Amino acid sequence: MIKYLLIFLFATTMMASCGSSKKTTKTTKPEVHDELSRYPLNFMRSEYLSTVLDEAQKEKKLVFVDMYADWCAPCKVMDEELYMNEDFSDIINKDFISYKVNVEKDNGSHLGTIFSVEVLPTILFLDAEGNVLQRSDGALSYSQFLEMAARAVEASR
Repeated sequence: MIKYLLIFLFATTMMASCGSSKKTTKTTKPEVHDELSRYPLNFMRSEYLSTVLDEAQKEKKLVFVDMYADWCAPCKVMDEELYMNEDFSDIINKDFISYKVNVEKDNGSHLGTIFSVEVLPTILFLDAEGNVLQRSDGALSYSQFLEMAARAVEASR
């Protein structure tokens, strides 16, 4: 009897620790992260990359993905030097759906695994099917980023 009680307690504990008290709703309409609304770069909010890819197909755009972590210093430099730059943002917003993914939160760890992220930031340019057109493991300067974006656009044709 004690054996079954211990199994029940273990299973109950495991189920409780795997659950989340955070309520989430799946939406197909793009939303902006509150913390991302400060950027002139239009980052799309979605729990799932598939929603971002659907939006890219609908708008006939490519996808720019910024894989980052809160502690990443080069990520913060890119945030301030690139993503806050209005001229840069205008160029990227024209051809890309932008998606910022924290590799340590929510679905970010899964995407990090799928795209074999080992260095932060990792910058990806994807077509609307999720194929990688261009990739950078590490921070980019303004000109490097725009050159890479142009190569992604060219590769998609």
